[in-house]
Amino acid sequence: MVQSRILLRELSNNKEFIDFDVRALSFDSRDVEHGDIFFALKGSNENGKDYISEAKIKGAKLILSEDHIEVSKVIQVNNLRNYMGEVASRFYGEPSKELKTICVTGTNGKTSCVESLAKLAYKSGYNCGYLSTIGVSLDGFDVIRDSVLTTPDSINLQKTFSEILDFGSKFVALEASSHGLQQKRLGGTFVKTAILTSFSHDHLDYHLSTEDYKNSKLSLFRDLNPEISIIQIDNDCGNEIYTELLNKDKAVYSVSNKQAADFKYSFTRNSENRLDIELISIAGNFSFSLNTLSSVLASNIICSIAALTLNGLNISNLIKNVKNLELPKGRMELIKLNNNNYCCIDYAHTPDALESALKELRQSFDGKLWCVFGCGGNRDKLKRPLMGAIAEEYADVTVLTNDNPRLEDENLIFKEILSGVKEPNNVLTLADRREAILYSLDSADQNNSRNIVLVAGKGHETYQEINDKTFLFDDREVIDKYLSEQNVE
Repeated sequence: MVQSRILLRELSNNKEFIDFDVRALSFDSRDVEHGDIFFALKGSNENGKDYISEAKIKGAKLILSEDHIEVSKVIQVNNLRNYMGEVASRFYGEPSKELKTICVTGTNGKTSCVESLAKLAYKSGYNCGYLSTIGVSLDGFDVIRDSVLTTPDSINLQKTFSEILDFGSKFVALEASSHGLQQKRLGGTFVKTAILTSFSHDHLDYHLSTEDYKNSKLSLFRDLNPEISIIQIDNDCGNEIYTELLNKDKAVYSVSNKQAADFKYSFTRNSENRLDIELISIAGNFSFSLNTLSSVLASNIICSIAALTLNGLNISNLIKNVKNLELPKGRMELIKLNNNNYCCIDYAHTPDALESALKELRQSFDGKLWCVFGCGGNRDKLKRPLMGAIAEEYADVTVLTNDNPRLEDENLIFKEILSGVKEPNNVLTLADRREAILYSLDSADQNNSRNIVLVAGKGHETYQEINDKTFLFDDREVIDKYLSEQNVE
């Protein structure tokens, strides 16, 4: 336990403040027990002040609120979300100060960057815990639990940092989502290194505008004051923040496939569906191959190599271990169907990611390109017609299906996707995702040409959300079952 006056240093002179041992921190009144501090946060749908009475009845010793409320044990605190992170950090012993904390943001590529970074560190003899969209690891190798949020709330984030430090790891890598950054979930985190992997259209259901979305991403570099920044500069947002940090004499390093950079790479595709990479960097020049056909994944891995190198690891050892690096599930995951046909599972759920995946496959394979995809319900509607237009432009056959329609009418989602398509009659719609995947695999098998089937949008996810219910569903399992039944026949 931590003494309250030590934990809440800024409030120590408040006349309502009393000394007590803090059992736990909570922003959910249902979890409160005797001796806790309760943070009455304002949410998009609910306000924590409505639960202050419940928290007091359950034994909360102190309640911090963004609103001024004339009730005993309640103290008003401005910027409460950020302050909650600072308090959580102190409660768990400021673990991110003891760790080399690497935060990764970007529209696409966060998961592959974080997980490849942790695995490369592990292969080089350094435990690096991570928090990714897929899961949480204390050492960079074993996953101890699935993730609920891309970036956890600040209390659970600091608790996980503490677990990683107690395990003996000296590094931690985590994804910093735009939601997490805007909601100050990284408050109290001491950031050693920050990475920007990419920037494009997404999350305009939550953010007020593209500018608001961009500024949320860039707050990682502007507000959290990382010691080292690594920027993929092959996009306008990357160029903007790189130039800004450079002009402020910050320690900032660039990654690029297109222009001069601190870590400049080029690639060619070989006959084994791998990339041969040439890296020219401030740490030396190297040639190596990657177990992927995706240049986007290559960029994320280069960012990982840059981050670890700038944090003191030997780049030659990193390069040596990168050849057989295991990539995150559902990230341009290639499956051989037979001698003529392949299938690819990818998390592509944004216009930029879908376009990149289709272009990579078009450049890597001869034959007919199929695209099976949908768009999530109760999320950014503006990207739907954009993704429809991209599928029509790059795929030979487009099959629309459900992603996670959630509470929306699937037919309205399909209609909005098709609004971006010039020839909607050429698009097949099969709402049942299993049926859509099996139809595409069967059709590819039955024609006499070579085929590559992209199943996009869900990647690693093992569920579907339909009409406020969650069902088990895994694209990979559907494909594996199809292949096993084909082999039996």
